[in-house]
Amino acid sequence: MSKKIKAFIIFLVVAVIVAAAVFFVKKFMKKDSESEGRLVYVESVKNITGAYVGLDNRYMGIVEAQETKQVEKDGDKKVKEIFVKIGDVVKKDDPLFSYDTDEMELDLQKMELELDNIKNTISGYNDEINDLIKQRELAPAEDNLNYTSQINNLYAMVKECEYELSTKQLEIDRQRESVNSATVFSPMDGVIKKINQDNNSGYQGGGENGFITIMANGDYRVKGTISETSIGSIMAGTPVIVRSRVDQNVVWKGAVSKIDYEPQSSGNNDYYGGMSGESASKYAFYVNLEDCSGLMLGQHLYIELDHGQSVAREGLYLPSYYLVQDGNDYYVWARDNNKKIEKRKITVGEYIEEEELYQITDGLSESDYIAFPDGNISEGCKTTTNYEDIMNQMDDIDDFDGGFNGGFDDSFDGGYDNYDGGMVPDGAIPAGDIDSDTVMMPDGSYDYPGEDGNVNENDFGETGVNDSGRDVKIYETDGAGDNAGDAADSADDAENAADDNPGQAR
Repeated sequence: MSKKIKAFIIFLVVAVIVAAAVFFVKKFMKKDSESEGRLVYVESVKNITGAYVGLDNRYMGIVEAQETKQVEKDGDKKVKEIFVKIGDVVKKDDPLFSYDTDEMELDLQKMELELDNIKNTISGYNDEINDLIKQRELAPAEDNLNYTSQINNLYAMVKECEYELSTKQLEIDRQRESVNSATVFSPMDGVIKKINQDNNSGYQGGGENGFITIMANGDYRVKGTISETSIGSIMAGTPVIVRSRVDQNVVWKGAVSKIDYEPQSSGNNDYYGGMSGESASKYAFYVNLEDCSGLMLGQHLYIELDHGQSVAREGLYLPSYYLVQDGNDYYVWARDNNKKIEKRKITVGEYIEEEELYQITDGLSESDYIAFPDGNISEGCKTTTNYEDIMNQMDDIDDFDGGFNGGFDDSFDGGYDNYDGGMVPDGAIPAGDIDSDTVMMPDGSYDYPGEDGNVNENDFGETGVNDSGRDVKIYETDGAGDNAGDAADSADDAENAADDNPGQAR
């Protein structure tokens, strides 16, 4: 095996050993130091065991009236006066608005005149019929057929007039009723929500655009909003808890009564936690409450599924996922008096399977702080109640791993790539690219083999030509460049003298 290959193997083995040593020392020393300096997020037991444990979804809700009615307006009439305004509280049969009756009264008078004319026409036809009957009795027999025909025609005209009379009478009755009912009254108790005054003239009403909209008083319901990703978690009849946003201990119980599967149209897409830039559709659902005491119209609330979390219990109950079981013993990761984490033994009582709750009978109180157990927690770690500290810690760990790995790969690979057929001595400065056939000399310089494959060890110098006639690239080490050049010159002189005096040389 050549000296070149041996040198390379030695360099490679040493580099790997050094790199591995540096990696493991830094890795495990860092891990040990982090074990002591690592922060663990802890949360108050009082908050965890309170009315809301923070793991269930909450939906936004608003109190609205149980029933809404639209008061329509007659499109053929003109509104004369509106007696209410938006926000007014009204009782049933309170006046809302009135129509202009001047034109209606004139129309009524005209109809009554037309009715009188019809009656007069009928009376005239009856008088003619009576005259023709008398004339027929006095006329010859051959003229009876002619009189009878005239009488029948008059009877038919009377029937037509009687029909017109009845029709006109109905119109008059309706018109008179309209005049007498020019004022429109509230159909129920409630609050005026909307008045469509823009469509006062010729408004036809109908649907959600009634002339006046009234919200019922008393029986409230809660309108909630849920995203398409969560809508499958509820259905009609699902029990829910409605919680005050001001005091979360104030709750109302109820059940989902209706889900509106038509997506809501909104100018702003407020889907929480979206990472792709796309928003989820929102849907409305409605909750009927068992008791509406203390609620106000328009009040904003939280809605959450009822898992029994509102049931008052005596004692301390902790979700099972905070407990660590070791055989028959139970532990929690709790903060000690020095604000460091410790593995604390606790005593448990009953277990509520439906809610996955353990009763804590000893070893923990509401004033304690505990952590969610994971494999990275060890006793003695510092604790924090600020989750931003944990996020910053995670960023620091990522920076360390990325920086060390990158630095190691770059430095080692870079050093190896610079090797091109020869060992680079410490402190050496390359005088040029090293040819693949160069060989390191004992003093650390390089020479090129001659045609016979042997290296002329006397060929030293910064640059020059060896006995093969090929350029030699030399690494200068320890400032010996000048000496190496002198040595090369001396070697050449000696070789020339030997050629001139062969006997003496021998």
